[in-house]
Amino acid sequence: MNLDPKVQRIIDWRESFAVLPDNHFFEIIRMYLGEVKTPFNKQKLIEELSAFIRKEDSRKTIVALLSQADIQIISAVKFISNPTEEKLATFFESTYTFAELYNRLLNLEERLILYRHMDKFSGKMIISINPHLESDLEPYAKQSVLLHSPEYEEVFYNAQAVLSPELIAAFVAFVHKNPDLCKADGTFKKRVESDLESFFPGKIDMLFNLTKALINLSMLKESGRGYEVDRSRLLAFSQLDRRLQYAYLCVGAQGRFSRNGLVRQAKLLLDVAAAVPEKGFDRSILLRLAYLISEDQNDVAGVAALGASSRFSAILNKAREENSAAETDTNLSSVLDRLIDCGVLFGIFSKKGRDSSGETIYSTGSLLEDYVPTDFEPKVLSIDAGFNVTLLPGLRLERLIPLMDFMELRQFDTAAVFEINRKSIMRGFDFGLTAQKIFDLLKKYSPYEIPQNLEVSVDDWSKSYSSATIYKGYILQVSGENAAITEKNPAIAPYISATLAPGIYLLSVESDEEASSVIEKSGLDFIGKIKTAEKNYQTLGFPEFAPPKQAHTISNNFDEDAPLQPGLTSDQERAAHFDKMRAELEKLNLPQEKKEGLLQRIDHKIILSPVQLRGDSVKFERIEAGGMDYSGKVHIIEGSISNNSMVELHFDDRVIVGVPLSVTKTGTDANVLLDVMPDHAEKLLSIGQAKLVKRIRGSVLR
Repeated sequence: MNLDPKVQRIIDWRESFAVLPDNHFFEIIRMYLGEVKTPFNKQKLIEELSAFIRKEDSRKTIVALLSQADIQIISAVKFISNPTEEKLATFFESTYTFAELYNRLLNLEERLILYRHMDKFSGKMIISINPHLESDLEPYAKQSVLLHSPEYEEVFYNAQAVLSPELIAAFVAFVHKNPDLCKADGTFKKRVESDLESFFPGKIDMLFNLTKALINLSMLKESGRGYEVDRSRLLAFSQLDRRLQYAYLCVGAQGRFSRNGLVRQAKLLLDVAAAVPEKGFDRSILLRLAYLISEDQNDVAGVAALGASSRFSAILNKAREENSAAETDTNLSSVLDRLIDCGVLFGIFSKKGRDSSGETIYSTGSLLEDYVPTDFEPKVLSIDAGFNVTLLPGLRLERLIPLMDFMELRQFDTAAVFEINRKSIMRGFDFGLTAQKIFDLLKKYSPYEIPQNLEVSVDDWSKSYSSATIYKGYILQVSGENAAITEKNPAIAPYISATLAPGIYLLSVESDEEASSVIEKSGLDFIGKIKTAEKNYQTLGFPEFAPPKQAHTISNNFDEDAPLQPGLTSDQERAAHFDKMRAELEKLNLPQEKKEGLLQRIDHKIILSPVQLRGDSVKFERIEAGGMDYSGKVHIIEGSISNNSMVELHFDDRVIVGVPLSVTKTGTDANVLLDVMPDHAEKLLSIGQAKLVKRIRGSVLR
C-alpha cells in the first residue's frame, strides 16, 4: 500500500528519533517534556514529543524565533536534493566555516526544525525538515533567500571587449598562416604573441583561452607543422546556435571532457547566466545559483539529470564520479570560477561593478542580452584595388569560415582588414575552392563589383595551381569500353572523388579492405588493383540543446523582489520572548548550575514556553576546556571518543571540527588523531597547543 508522502515523512521522522543514541534521545526529551521517569516507552515518548510540536503555540513560537540565518539553512535543506552536511558545508562555504554550520545544524535539530535520517537509496545520512512544521515554514523557505542581491560600492560603465564571430574567424585565418603558434607547454611562442598583440591589441588573454578551447574541442589538431584547422569540425561547430558555441568554448578552455560532461557544463553555464537578475550577483552567489539551477533542471536529451548526476552538482557533492579522466577534479567551485572568468571574456557574463568588500558583481553578458538569432546576411565586404578586404560585423561564423580560407589577416578591430594574395588564394584552392567559388563568395557579401584586376589575378593563379596536381589515394583505372559501366555502377559511383582522365578515377576509400569490399559489391570482375586516397568523411557534430530564450529567465522561486521574511517576527519581538523566559527563570529557586543550563537553552531558542523551565531536565556536563587546562582538554577528547561525539579544536589561526579517533601521549603533550570534517581526512593534532577544546553535543549529526 502506498502511503501519503507526508505520512511517510512523519514515519521517517519518528524512526529517526527511535534510533538515536540513548544519551542524545533522552537529552532532547528532557528539553521539551522534562525528566523521563522509569519505566518508559520510547514510542510513547516520541508521540508525546509529536503532540508538543503540533500544539499551535509551539509551532508559532518556533517560527517566531527563526533568524535570517535559520531561514537560509532551512531553504537550502528544502531545495537541495538529498542534502548532506558535506553538501551544505560547500554550499555555504563563503558564509560559514564547517564548525559554524555544524553548530547551526545541531541547533536547528535540537529545536526540532531539522532531523537526520538514512536515505534508503544512497545509504547516506541526509537532513530534512520536520514534517510537522512543513506548512508553517513554507512561506519562509524560498530560493530567493539564498540569492541575496549585492550592495554596490562601484559601478562599471565601460563596455568590455568580448568574443565575436569576426574575431574567431580572424583568428582562424591567423592560424592558417601561423600553424606553429604554441610552445610544448601550450603557451604562445614569443614571436606569435607579439604578432597577435599587433593584430589583436589587448586580446591575448581572450585568444589564449580561445586557442585552448579550439584544441580541446578538436577544431585545432596537431600536425607536422604545428596546428592545423579541422575545417569539417569547425564548420559543424559554426552551425550551432551562437550561445552554444561560446558556452562550449568556455568549457573547452578548461580542459577535455566527455560529450556528456561538455553538454552538462555548457547548459548549466548558459542557464546560470540567463538567470542572473539585472542587479547582478557576486561570485559566491553565482555558485549557489548554479547548484540550485542544477537541482531544478529537467534532463538534457541523452544526458543524466543535472540534479542527480551532473558534474556541476559536484559543487556540493565532491564524491561523485565522472567518466572522463579529465573530469576527476571534483572541486567544482574552482572549475566554475574559471568558467566565470572565461565567460566574461567571451560575453556570457559581464562585470557590472564591485561591492564594499571588493568582490566583483557579475551580470548577464552581452551575448545573452543582445543576441537575436537571424538568417539575414548583410553585405559586409569592401574590396579595394590593392586586394585589401574590409570586413564589417554582421555575418554568422558559419558564413565567415569559408572566407578565411583564401584571405590573410592584416588587422583586427571593429572592422577587420584582410588581404587577398597569391599565397592565400593557393591555400583556398588546397581547401577545395575554385576561382568561381571564390568570386561567388565575394560577390555574395560585397555591395560593389569585384575589382577586375582581382578577377584576372585569381584566374591566373587558378591556371597556375591546376597546371600540376599531386594526388594521394586509391586509383581505379578502367579501359574505355568499361568506363561508362563503372561510372554508373551504384556500388562504385559514390566513391569516385575525381576523374583524373578518361577511365582513371580517384576513389575515396581508406584501406585495402574497404576497397576490396567496394569492388566486390560492384560485381565487376574485370577491375584490377588499388592504391591510397583521402576519404571524405562526415565529422561527428557537436551535441545541441535548447539555450535559454532570453536573459533574466529567473523563475518565481528565484524572485529577487520577493520578501525574504514575510510576516516574520521582528528582532524586538524575539528579544521580548527571551526577556520573558529569562524573567520566568529568575523566579525559580534552582541551583546556579541548573539555571545556567536552562539559560543556555533559552539562548539556543529551545525553550518555547515556561513549562520547559524544569530544573530536573538539566544534567550538568562539562563540554569544553581551554587555556592551560591541559588535563581538562584531554578529558573532553577522551569523553568524546567514548560517546562517539565530534569535537572542535580552536587554534590561533583556525578551528578544526572532527571525530576524535585516538589519543597518544607524548611526554608533556598529547596528540589526537582526528577524522576532520567534512573531508574525512585524518590529521594528528596537538591537544596542548589548542586554545579551546569543545565537545559538540550529540552524535546524530555525523
